Amino acid sequence: MKKIILIFFIAVSVFAQSKYTIKDTISVVTLQKFNVPKNRYIVLTNIKRVSFTAELLDANFNKLRDASEFWQDPIPSRVTRNAKGGRGVMVQYAVKEAIEKPGKYYVKISIKYRDEKGSGRASAYYMVNVDYPRMGSEVKLRDHYFFTEKETMSFATLEFSDPNGYSYQVLDGSKNEIVAGQGSIVKLDKVFSNLSNVGKTITIKGYYHRKEFSYIYDGQDVHKSEWTFTLDKPNLEEFDDWKKGKPDDKISISAWNKNAMRLLYTYIGSTPNGFVVVYPNPKRFRITSEPADFIKNARYHRTGNFLYVSFKLNSDFLNEMEDCGEQPIKLKVQFTTQFGESVIKNYEGTILK
Repeated sequence: MKKIILIFFIAVSVFAQSKYTIKDTISVVTLQKFNVPKNRYIVLTNIKRVSFTAELLDANFNKLRDASEFWQDPIPSRVTRNAKGGRGVMVQYAVKEAIEKPGKYYVKISIKYRDEKGSGRASAYYMVNVDYPRMGSEVKLRDHYFFTEKETMSFATLEFSDPNGYSYQVLDGSKNEIVAGQGSIVKLDKVFSNLSNVGKTITIKGYYHRKEFSYIYDGQDVHKSEWTFTLDKPNLEEFDDWKKGKPDDKISISAWNKNAMRLLYTYIGSTPNGFVVVYPNPKRFRITSEPADFIKNARYHRTGNFLYVSFKLNSDFLNEMEDCGEQPIKLKVQFTTQFGESVIKNYEGTILK
């Protein structure tokens, strides 16, 4: 009996001091779930009836809200049921809490109880210092990416220990969800390869237990778990003998140079890791010449990531040309790509026979 009474008095003495006596200080980060008391429980013995309340207070001891979660053993309904024959039971209690914003807080725990000697009440205060979580590694997303690039990012922090607590959303500029997933690793390959995302501003939102958070990395700057970039189409480039280096350049083409009778187009984007090359898939393709019908058998096909346009010179025109003769010619190539880009290429030069 003496041992049980001693435990009870020790437990109650925790609460029986001055109004704002701080029993312990707990250091956590935002959204990190923690226990009050830290690493132990409030233990009361010889209890016949008990009720606990817990409140979250600001730095000035003003109430913000009731505590969001608690643990008690036995549960309240079983305390009275188990306290039979004039003897009380041992009760354990702890508050489970998570705070969204950094700062100084207090948790106040109040107890009303009835034990073998009568009724009583007690309270205690616990200080909680809340800081920002720290990012495990720097998130290095660029402001711009090209269609079909590959990228993977991680937004895991050092303090958020529940791997299943992470989730993310990828949104377009209209806040429509493109993709969502669980975990802290976001693989963006499918986002970058989706043609409908080209030209859009893409936003990644990282969550921990379904809430966005702020974090720090390698310093005091505070960052939000939100990252934005634009998905661009690469630039259309061409490779042929008709391309001028300067506007005043004169282009001369031998009528017998078969390599000159082709035009190559591809999309190219320069990245820190190399190049992105994309085939310009054409629609409404058309090629014309001046004089009309100076070229024939114009066609296109795909070679790797190149749009390969080829044509031949009309032999009737060539036969009418004098040896060593010259014929000014203009070419016009038109098509629309998968990006909706309307391509119009005008060429002019001189055919040499």
